[in-house]
Amino acid sequence: MLRRLAALTLVFAVALLVMAAPAGAHVDLDPGEAVAGSTETLTFSFQHGKDGTATTALIVRLPEGATVVDVPEVVGFTSAVDEAQRTVTWSGGSVPDGTEAEFPIVAELPSTPGVALFPTIQETEAGELAWISETEGESETENPAPRLNLMADPNATATSTTTAEPTTTAEAPSTSTTGRDLPGTTLEAQERDDGNTSAAPWIIGSGLAALAAIGIGGTYLKRRTG
Repeated sequence: MLRRLAALTLVFAVALLVMAAPAGAHVDLDPGEAVAGSTETLTFSFQHGKDGTATTALIVRLPEGATVVDVPEVVGFTSAVDEAQRTVTWSGGSVPDGTEAEFPIVAELPSTPGVALFPTIQETEAGELAWISETEGESETENPAPRLNLMADPNATATSTTTAEPTTTAEAPSTSTTGRDLPGTTLEAQERDDGNTSAAPWIIGSGLAALAAIGIGGTYLKRRTG
C-alpha cells in the first residue's frame, strides 16, 4: 500500500513538472518598460530549446513605428535586418537547451504610449517555437509575444497656444515745433526765447518820441504864427 502511494506521488510530481515546463518556456524582454519615442537597448533572452534540443536561430519583429538603430554582435551568430518587414534575424549559431542566451537590439521606439509587442520565432533542432500571442496566457498554445510598456515622456512640456490680446495705446500729443509754429513778431519771439523780455522799454521809448514830436510841432507852429 505504501509502495503504491509512493508511486502515485512520484507520478503526480512528474506530471506537475511536465505541465509546468511550458509555462516556464518563454522569451524575455528587458527592460519591461521604456519611454515612448526613446532609443533603448532591448535584450531578448531565453534558456531553453524545444524538446531538449538546441536553438539555431531567432527572429524578432519590431512593432510599427519602431526602427532598428544597431544590432550588437552575438558570438556565434550572424545578424540581418529587414527594414521593410521590421525584422532582425540571428542565424548560424547554436544555443544548447538549458543555456541562457541574450540577443540585443538598439531600437528607436514608437512615439505612442501603450503596450508594444515584439513577435518572436525561436527556431530549434526540433522545430520552431512561435512567441506571437497577443495575450499573456501561459498555456503551450498561447505563447505570449515579448512585450514592452511604453510610457509618456515625463519631461515633455506642453506648448502654449494662447494668443495675446491686441493692446491700444493712446498717443501723446505732439510737442514738436515746426516753422508754422513760429511767433509773428520779434517781440513775441524774444519773449518765447528767454521768458523774461518786458515790453516796458518799448512803451517808454514810444512815449518819449511822441512828446518830442509834439514839442517840435508846437515850436514850428509858434514860429509861423509869429
